[in-house]
Amino acid sequence: MHWQDTQIAVVEHGGRFFALNGWNDEYFDRCWECSSKDGKKFDSIVSDETYRIWHDENGVRLEPNCFGAKDGTEYMYKVLVPYSGAANSLSGEILRAVLCIENKEAMVSGAIKFLETHIDDDTTLALLESVKDGDNSKFVELKNRIESDIYAKFLANEFIDNYEDFEDLAD
Repeated sequence: MHWQDTQIAVVEHGGRFFALNGWNDEYFDRCWECSSKDGKKFDSIVSDETYRIWHDENGVRLEPNCFGAKDGTEYMYKVLVPYSGAANSLSGEILRAVLCIENKEAMVSGAIKFLETHIDDDTTLALLESVKDGDNSKFVELKNRIESDIYAKFLANEFIDNYEDFEDLAD
């Protein structure tokens, strides 16, 4: 899982450390603040804010990401769900699992197992069970319930580190 890899490059800026992620041939566009024990390697996540980082003639440059999302839910997805690999937050990995189910990707069994483990609401679990049993008419309601729960946590800045990749749970 890329974000747990302690070999992720880290850059210091203004006395703070940032894990470099999302190189697009111009800048790193999905970086996050982290701690670093030695100033070179990623140690742990500090927040769920993301940043754009690049180097130019003035040195290391950093600016917070402003995605211009149409609504809060879209912004939540852009902040919490990585381009690839496991999400750095539990909420992000739950959203990533929901997207996997929605897109009918190969690792759906792992996504369902992950959600079963990390959702504690009985109504949401019943909807998940229906989807698991092939009743896709329940998916939109399932997704809406999960998004509402995570959005409330997102607004409250509840951030729980994630240590699992749901794809590892797939059959």
